[in-house]
Amino acid sequence: MSREAKVMIGILVVVVGAMVGIFALANKSGPTPVGDKTKVIRDNSHKTGSGTVQLVEFGDYQCPACGKAYPDVKQIMKDYDGKVTLYFRNFPLSQHPLANNAALAAEAAGAQGKYWEMHDKLYDNQSQWGDLNKNVPKSDALNYWVSYAKDLGLDADKFKSDVENAKSQPVVDQDLADGNALGIQGTPTFFVNGKQITSGIGYASLRDAINSALGQ
Repeated sequence: MSREAKVMIGILVVVVGAMVGIFALANKSGPTPVGDKTKVIRDNSHKTGSGTVQLVEFGDYQCPACGKAYPDVKQIMKDYDGKVTLYFRNFPLSQHPLANNAALAAEAAGAQGKYWEMHDKLYDNQSQWGDLNKNVPKSDALNYWVSYAKDLGLDADKFKSDVENAKSQPVVDQDLADGNALGIQGTPTFFVNGKQITSGIGYASLRDAINSALGQ
């Protein structure tokens, strides 16, 4: 075989290998969700309540500020029962190492009809699994979440498999993409009837925005 033929074969092998690698990577990662700055909520967004006012939270389950705001949101839903519908969208921040998997845990519970119950478990027990000072390993955090799943009567094996295999990652990624398109910089970020609340994240700010939407 001539030197020129060997060189050509070598180049062909490299090109084919590169194409195979690119194809495999593309199939592994899948399409990247495109954010929409008009999509504060989507048809598949998790919601609770039956009111005409839409309260939307882009939140991170490991975020201390979200954990602090959680009781205020619960109180708002109690005080405005029948007047507000709450939507929660995932916005796990990169600086919180367990936030993405926690979002997957909530989605995995949702696949078994217990989204909001797991949502509450994650926030009620944030200091147990999500303490940033303790740097809880992902495996330990998952064990906590599985215990919550058992408490809720879920199929724990399916729940664990869904989290480990990131079954709902496309849902989380879409929430993130929409949040980024909306210009969200941190969590929690709240919207009332599509308008972002910029006056704070406490009870009073939520109350005032809701009262305004209700014409009070």
